[in-house]
Amino acid sequence: MRERLYIGVAGAFGASTRLLIGHLLIVSASFPIATFLVNMMGTFILCYIVERARLLGSLSSLAVTVITSGFLGAFTTFSAVSVETVELLSDGFFGLAVAYVFSSLLGGLAMAALGFSLARRLTV
Repeated sequence: MRERLYIGVAGAFGASTRLLIGHLLIVSASFPIATFLVNMMGTFILCYIVERARLLGSLSSLAVTVITSGFLGAFTTFSAVSVETVELLSDGFFGLAVAYVFSSLLGGLAMAALGFSLARRLTV
């Protein structure tokens, strides 16, 4: 029961942080930069924390779960990428929609690799 409460509280903070970043990064461009940046940051942080915890065992499994499933689960959002992509397509921005999907996927993979790599490098 305690774990669910912690995850819920962390999720509220993650969702609030995502909303705040979205408000701070409101720009007139068609590219959904706020969602993109939140997902890139979240991917990096997730991979860094998971790898660092695996290598050092410095975080309890509860802390890892609260941070990854709670905060980062609510902070990042795949569903927003999907909605924004469909909106770009509906608005006739086919090239931008394709660029958004590929940059989200490739950027996420790059941030994951960077997070894992940095965690390993700083653990030595």
